[in-house]
Amino acid sequence: MMRDRGRGRRDAGRVGLPGLAAFMLLAASAHAQGAGTAAQQALQLPAGARAAALGGAYTGASDADALFYNPAGSGALARGASLSFQRHVQDVTFGTVALAQAVGPVVLGLGVAYLDAGTVDVIEPDPAYGGERGRATGATATASESATRLTIALPVGERLRLGAAAGFATSSIAGVARSAPFGDVGAQLVLARATVGASLRNIGPEVSSSGDDAGAPLPREARFGATVELPAVAGLGGRVVADWVQDLAGRTGWLAGGVEAGLAAGARRPVGIVGRLGFNGGGEALQGALTVGGGVQLRALALDYAWQRMAAFGSVHRVGVRWGVGTD
Repeated sequence: MMRDRGRGRRDAGRVGLPGLAAFMLLAASAHAQGAGTAAQQALQLPAGARAAALGGAYTGASDADALFYNPAGSGALARGASLSFQRHVQDVTFGTVALAQAVGPVVLGLGVAYLDAGTVDVIEPDPAYGGERGRATGATATASESATRLTIALPVGERLRLGAAAGFATSSIAGVARSAPFGDVGAQLVLARATVGASLRNIGPEVSSSGDDAGAPLPREARFGATVELPAVAGLGGRVVADWVQDLAGRTGWLAGGVEAGLAAGARRPVGIVGRLGFNGGGEALQGALTVGGGVQLRALALDYAWQRMAAFGSVHRVGVRWGVGTD
């Protein structure tokens, strides 16, 4: 058992539920067993503040954050970058960084997601109380995960984009390190007012360590989605997004979607302000289904915000910055 030390020392017999649950976000990944149980929360949490506010429905998007969902999405960019940060449960933090640059006929990209669960004191059962209370061992434990992608996107004509990614996922939990390579492939088709996309994500072997313990499968999934532009009226515009996410390990699927609407930035109006509402039907116990957010755009630069209500843990806030030339 472990207890949180982020807010000072507590009685050795007490175990802070938020701190324990925060570690469970990672520990469940490291010690996952059984069909449909997947490792690497860093590959499962929504990447990017705008995408998070739209319920993670981003298969048809075309900014720097799109490379986390569909490597073909960055094919619309000449260059782009994004950064997001979220304080998750208790002391857990989650952040993403993405870069994209056109090089000749292709667009190269780099995406990094990092999850840090902080440090907790290790508590062991105290035999003096029959194991009903705990005592500090003096030891501490840390937990973290990361997932790094290198992507390549190829625009084929004006309507088709193809993409692929090679990645490496790592985790370190209480001194036990695990890792696995993975890959993504995807495509997008640009229509009159819509972009439809499909991708296979996190395809690779089990996350394993050098020890004798069993590995855990990556969260392999297929995504099918679209981004639909709404007609602009009196300077107001927006888009509707939707993804069907199919868990390839557990053979379950769910719908994610969202809407973005507001004052759109353009050639005559350099500043735009939008609101966002999203839903993700994945139903994970520690994640909330409804997301709310917004964004302010100044020409090619955008500041994004997302809010999510976590079951039993309260509100979670994420902020992000995006920049891009050729982005949506």
